[in-house]
Amino acid sequence: MKKNKAFLELEGKPLVERSLTILRAVFTEVLISSNTPELYAGYEVPVILDEILERGPLEGIYQGLKSATYDEVFVVACDIPFLSVDLIRFLSSWIPAYDVVVPQLQSGLHPLHAFYHRRCLPLIKSNLEAGRLKIIDLYPNWSVRYVGETELQAFFDLNKVFCNVNTPEDWSAILKE
Repeated sequence: MKKNKAFLELEGKPLVERSLTILRAVFTEVLISSNTPELYAGYEVPVILDEILERGPLEGIYQGLKSATYDEVFVVACDIPFLSVDLIRFLSSWIPAYDVVVPQLQSGLHPLHAFYHRRCLPLIKSNLEAGRLKIIDLYPNWSVRYVGETELQAFFDLNKVFCNVNTPEDWSAILKE
């Protein structure tokens, strides 16, 4: 995108602000994972830094799990404009029975719209140290609740709640909705 997607504006609000509003409605603790904490200073939310840069989202999940007060953490990317309170609560119904609760659509898994339990920390750490950074490669080692498309589509407009911004074309399409 060539710009920080968290600050793209939809209906006059940056995506980060839209997400924080939703997350604060569900959780008593909200953290932001970013290596540019100064950008989020006005949001009164703790910003968690990567310990080692260039290790991608897995590092952010690791630092978030380490920093969180609670054992279960909902991880969501900053580029989801239509985050849903109801969807988050729906997914949370399987925590803490599983290490991970992740949506699985025909288009694939959504590891950055999922719950992770603190039990995941040791394996994440060892994979980070070994340079294995793909989140879903860890799933076979954990107790994972894959929440399927059939379950989700009964309650949610999947094209909307899972849409994210990867390209300028994606953003243009969202703005036209």
